[in-house]
Amino acid sequence: DDVAESLEVIKRGIDCTLQQLLVDGVLHADPHAGNLLKITTTPNDNKQRQQNQPRWRRRRRLSKRKLEVENQRPQLGYLDFGILSTIPSQVRDGLVCAVVQLVFARDVEKVASLFGELQLLPPEVLNDPQERKALTESLQITLDESLYYPNSTAGDSSSTTAIPVLKFDKLLEALTRLVPRFQFQLPPYFINNARALSTLEGIARSLDPEFNVLTVMYPY
Repeated sequence: DDVAESLEVIKRGIDCTLQQLLVDGVLHADPHAGNLLKITTTPNDNKQRQQNQPRWRRRRRLSKRKLEVENQRPQLGYLDFGILSTIPSQVRDGLVCAVVQLVFARDVEKVASLFGELQLLPPEVLNDPQERKALTESLQITLDESLYYPNSTAGDSSSTTAIPVLKFDKLLEALTRLVPRFQFQLPPYFINNARALSTLEGIARSLDPEFNVLTVMYPY
């Protein structure tokens, strides 16, 4: 099935973006449809790839069955590395903590505190109690508008541990309001990453309207 195969490739693209953003710290920041290739490999291609790997990796050989499955899966190829972003380790850690606190713990106060580590807000906003309170209230509104917890009771998202559904359009609307209000300072890597994930998520949802990007992000 071409749709299922293409969706698998896009999921790999999202996974690769998160790996680059949160683990490697170097990000291909423009993975639109024209910069991604779906590549069908053959057993000989995989054999050659194994031979080109470092010796220590070759020792960890896959079983015959796993190799057969891997041979049948489409591979992902990236083009055009003209836009790359480097993400400091402090920011990578802060992003993980922010997502955990916002999506799963739903603690907007801690998310506001992490914005300093993410280098997103000027000190005059972070250190002003009134501004911090206003920011926390705005983040709570963003949480309510952007995340849907399917197993929660009405008005109580704390009653479920399910992975929520991210409403990307609502999130972008909220960011449009928050950026000028709180003088957000968005570094290039932050903007490029948001663009990368939103592009890939949009392609995935065009293939599967029920696609939830947070299910791919959850392992991170």
